[in-house]
Amino acid sequence: MTTTTAQEHLPSLRRRLAAVGLALTIAVLAALVAMTISGASTHALIEASREETLPRILERQRATANLERLIRFGWVAATANAPNDWRQASITAQALAFHPSLTFDEDLRNQVMAVHGTIRQVVAQRERAYALRAQADAAPRMAELDKIARDLWMPQESILVNLQGRLADDATRLMIERFDRLSAISDLTRRSGIAVGVFILLILAAAALIIRSNLLIPVLRVAQSMRNTLDGATQAQPLPHPATAEMAVMQDAAMQLRDALHRASLREFALSASEQRLSSIFATSEAAIVLSDSLGQVMQANDAFLRLIGADEALDLHMRTLTHADDRLRESLLQEPMINGQVNRYRLDKRFVRHDGSCIWVDASVRAIRNGNNPPHQFVTVAIDISERVRAEQDLRFIRALVDQSADPIYCMDPHDGGRMVWVNAATCRHFGKSAAELMAMRIPDWDPNFNSITAETLWNTPELHNTRILETTHRAAGGDIIAVEVSASWLEHDGRSYIAGYIRDIRDRNRMLAAVRRSNEDLQQFAYVASHDLQEPLRMVASFLQLLERRYGERLDAAGREYIQFAVDGAIRMKQLIEDLLAYSRIDSRGMQPKSVDLTKIIQAACDNLVSAFADSGGRISYPPDLPHIMGDETQLVRLLQNLIGNALKYRAADRFPEITVSAHRQADTWIISIQDNGIGISPEYHDRIFMIFQRLHGIGAYEGTGIGLAICKRIVERHGGEIWVQSQENTGSTFNFTVSAVDTEPHQ
Repeated sequence: MTTTTAQEHLPSLRRRLAAVGLALTIAVLAALVAMTISGASTHALIEASREETLPRILERQRATANLERLIRFGWVAATANAPNDWRQASITAQALAFHPSLTFDEDLRNQVMAVHGTIRQVVAQRERAYALRAQADAAPRMAELDKIARDLWMPQESILVNLQGRLADDATRLMIERFDRLSAISDLTRRSGIAVGVFILLILAAAALIIRSNLLIPVLRVAQSMRNTLDGATQAQPLPHPATAEMAVMQDAAMQLRDALHRASLREFALSASEQRLSSIFATSEAAIVLSDSLGQVMQANDAFLRLIGADEALDLHMRTLTHADDRLRESLLQEPMINGQVNRYRLDKRFVRHDGSCIWVDASVRAIRNGNNPPHQFVTVAIDISERVRAEQDLRFIRALVDQSADPIYCMDPHDGGRMVWVNAATCRHFGKSAAELMAMRIPDWDPNFNSITAETLWNTPELHNTRILETTHRAAGGDIIAVEVSASWLEHDGRSYIAGYIRDIRDRNRMLAAVRRSNEDLQQFAYVASHDLQEPLRMVASFLQLLERRYGERLDAAGREYIQFAVDGAIRMKQLIEDLLAYSRIDSRGMQPKSVDLTKIIQAACDNLVSAFADSGGRISYPPDLPHIMGDETQLVRLLQNLIGNALKYRAADRFPEITVSAHRQADTWIISIQDNGIGISPEYHDRIFMIFQRLHGIGAYEGTGIGLAICKRIVERHGGEIWVQSQENTGSTFNFTVSAVDTEPHQ
């Protein structure tokens, strides 16, 4: 009572540490709030820069670029000698004056419009000078007018250069303003962080001082006192006066523990003799041995048992809790006759729950120790680990259950006994309409009319059978029907004997589908024949007679009539091209050659030879490494594939740059990935899948020529070679078309 009252008047270490923790929490929260505010301010500034400042800077940069172009074309308009040059330049310069990028500022707009008016005056002077070219002695006057045009233009260059400088100054000013605000926010964040850090360090110092004086030093003294007790000191070291209520409780517990250790040492001496007698027996046994009392409390266990259950010591172990809950009832039914004296031992397979919660199967043999006819007062249990055996049995049952759930019949037969069945699953019984016992007495000729004993014996001696083989044959199935089946056969070795195992699959539906596909292919071939002859002949006649009509009666027709005839001719020609492309699309599979090793470099060169005119018209260039690989494929179709992809890169080029095409290849497992990269107009991501569909065009017929089937043909060719094709592109940034094809050391999928 006195000790408890004294503890109540002692200060509480927990409250002191709670106060320090509260102060530290407040400091950390303040730091987080400051960082959050700073981060929000920075984020808001960045968002404002992205939404306001950056667009304004970009529009000034675009305006500066257009002003530079305006200066260049204005100078060409004022000074070029060739009329086509200065006329084209004046048109471009006047168009630039109305460009949207030069309208965001009213003053800029007014000055550009003034420059536009000057350009018109310059053009007027140049036109007057050009009109005098046919007159005699007009050279001096023409030179004077050209000089007037140049003099009119010269001041405009200074005006445009000044406008460029002002736009550049505005962009610089906007960037400096944003950077100044970011710098201010950064300085404020740094100062706040330093202040909060100093405050946290002060709090931690105070906490360290409290812990040292109120916890660390008293605990060290209590530990030293306990160490002296464990070392056998005759006199216990006096403990210091506790500084807090918690330390008083700890010192009281230390004194009680010291007394308990003394009593335990006395009990240890009494038990040492008994332990020495049993330790030699337990230590030399490899089997797990455990001694328990009549209630199941473990009294002693050898190292083998401790290793078995994964425990370090046998204290507080109980045989009932060690036994899995599902096995306790089975064991209690065996224990009852032994407790009643009817038997002295029993044996069962059960599970022990290990120290980490896992289970282990053991073969447990339990023997009772009794005095005379009295009930047993102790039990000796010898356990042997059988986990591997149980796991193998469970795996075998699981595999058998999985095989029985298979929808396909699975079998195993003895080839040395005429092909007699030795094992079947449930699907096999349903397939033949017989029980497993009936099937075990059957041999191959009993269910397959294509085999007799001699044929089966010849099949077993075929060397290829030692690899898995797929056979198509017929079976006498349930009900006596003869059906078409696919049978796999694999050679197995088990327990020194050879067996044949595999599956059986009903292929009647597959055969019907293959027949339907063959009929469909025949219909497609007939359509291709009609398209190549009957459909094209009327188109040739329409185009020929329209052209003849234009030649004979063209002078009698007005411009609209001739235009209508031209429209009809163009439509007939496009229809003819469309039919030819459809014919080519339908013949990719039927007219293709067997794949062989081809040089990708030669394929590219052949495709480029077919595109010589397109390269010349577009000014395009193509590059590829000298060490391109050999690939497996149909050379003719691969040339068409590369020709279509390279031709598209030349066709869909950007207006402000010449086409640049790069072909590359890199290996991935047993395939090559071929890439064709260009710098053209690009393709938006939402159209990446659509462009490979037949007749899908992203542009009008007048914008680019073609029927919209070229990429569909490319996809069909790649798929015939067992590969895939895809595109990586963004609008106005060019495109990269990739496709896969088998390497020379692998066979393509057919």
